[in-house]
Amino acid sequence: MQPELASRTRSSDMDRLFCQECGERFDADAATDDGWHYRCPNEDCDGAGIREDLYPVGDVLPSRR
Repeated sequence: MQPELASRTRSSDMDRLFCQECGERFDADAATDDGWHYRCPNEDCDGAGIREDLYPVGDVLPSRR
């Protein structure tokens, strides 16, 4: 049961994305049509690519210590 829990945690990290170009946060589903290419859904922004301009929100939030 433990591996299943780990996979759920990883997939939830990709549920929300942050665009470093415009600062917007959005659902990953809003950023892709095919699940392969990602682009910021903000019409005024050119941000694209996972870990190029778009990052999982969990990767950019400060960690708790």
